[in-house]
Amino acid sequence: MKKFPLLFLFFVFLFSTQVHSATLQVCSSCEFTSLHAALEKSKAGDTLEIQKGTYKEGMIVIDKPLHLKGVGHPVIDGLNQGHVFQIKADEVSLEGLLIQNSGVSTVAEFAGIHIEESRHCRFSNNILRNNTYSFYLAKVEGCLIQGNHITGNAQSEVFGGNGIHLWNSHAITLRDNEIASHRDGIYVEFTTDSLIEGNGSARNLRYGLHFMYSHRNKYFKNRFIQNQTGVAVMYSRHIEMRENHFEKSWGPSSYGLLLKDISDSVIEGNIISENTVGIFADEISRDQFLHNLFKNNGWALRLLGNSENNIFRENNFVSNYFNVATNSRENSNLFEQNYWSDYQGYDLNHDGLGDVPFRPMKIFSLWVSQYPELVILLQSPVIEFLEVAERIFPVLTPKSMQDEKPKMKI
Repeated sequence: MKKFPLLFLFFVFLFSTQVHSATLQVCSSCEFTSLHAALEKSKAGDTLEIQKGTYKEGMIVIDKPLHLKGVGHPVIDGLNQGHVFQIKADEVSLEGLLIQNSGVSTVAEFAGIHIEESRHCRFSNNILRNNTYSFYLAKVEGCLIQGNHITGNAQSEVFGGNGIHLWNSHAITLRDNEIASHRDGIYVEFTTDSLIEGNGSARNLRYGLHFMYSHRNKYFKNRFIQNQTGVAVMYSRHIEMRENHFEKSWGPSSYGLLLKDISDSVIEGNIISENTVGIFADEISRDQFLHNLFKNNGWALRLLGNSENNIFRENNFVSNYFNVATNSRENSNLFEQNYWSDYQGYDLNHDGLGDVPFRPMKIFSLWVSQYPELVILLQSPVIEFLEVAERIFPVLTPKSMQDEKPKMKI
C-alpha cells in the first residue's frame, strides 16, 4: 500500500512534464512569424518547428533548454551583426537549419553558433555558410556536433575563423561533418576526452585539424585533403589517431601530419599520400606508428633528432622520393618490419622478412631539405655513387637508423 503514493506521484510528474512541453510553429502565416517572437513565448523543454523560408533575425539568444527543428532547411540570417545563435543554456538542440552571415571582427569571435558554459547540447544536419567561425564552443561539456555541412569565408589567417572551435571543453563528439574554407577546419585547445570521427576537412587556409594542449583525445576515419597542413598535433599526450586520410598538402611548409612535443600516442592504420612531407615529427617521444601507408610523398617521414624512443612497425613506404630524413647522427627510435618499395634485399629462408637490413635514409635528403634547388640532381650518377658509399660507410646519416628485418611484401 505504501508504494502506491510514490508510483502515483511519479506518473503525475511524468504527465505534467509532457503537458508543459509544447511545439511552437514558426512560419510566415503562423502565430509566430519570427524566431524572436517564438522564443519570447517558449518555455523550457519546448520545440520550435521552423518552416521553410528566410528569417532575417540578427543575433538570436537561447537561454533555456529548447529544441529548434527546421523543415526544409529554413534560412536563419544573422545580418552580419554578431553571433547568429548564442547558446546560454543546457540541453539545447538545433537541427535542420541553414545558418548564415555572422558578424566579422578582429576582436570578437563571431560565430554561426556560439556556445558557452553549456552541457549536453546537440547540433545535427545543419548547413552553415559565410560565418567567421561556424561553431565556437567554450567551457562546454558532453555536446554532439553531427552531420553538418560547414563552408567558411576565410580569405586570410588574420580575419578568418575556424570551422569548429573547441576551447577548454570536455567530452565533445564531432561526427560526420563536412568542413571547408575556414582558417582551421577544426581547432581543439585545452580540450580533453573527445572524439572526432568520420569528418571531412578540406581546402582550409591552415590546418584541417589543429590540437593544442589537449590530452586523451581520439580522431578516427577522418579525411584531410588539400589543406596547407592536414593535421597539427602539438603539446598533447595520449592521442589516438587511427584510419585517417592525410592527402594532397603541397607547398614549401606543408605536411600531411605535423607532430610537435607529442608523447604516449598511437598513430595507426592511416593513409598518408601526396604530401610534401607525410609526417613531420619534432620532439616526440614514446609514440607508436603502426600499419600506416606512406605513398607518393616528397618525404614520407622527417624525424628530428630530438625525437626519442618511438616505434615504427609494419608500416608501408611506397614510391616516396625520400623515405626518412633526420637532422642528427643519433637515433633512439626503432624501425621494425616495415615494407620499403625500394628495398633490394633477399629472403633466403622465406619467412617474409629481408635477410639484409635496410637503411631508409638517403644522404641526398639532407641536402635537398637545406637547398631545395638541388632536387634537379635527384637521379644524377654522382648522387647515386655517394648514396652507395654512404650506405657502406655511414658518415652523415645515423648508422643505427635501419630496419633489421624489412618486410618483403605489403
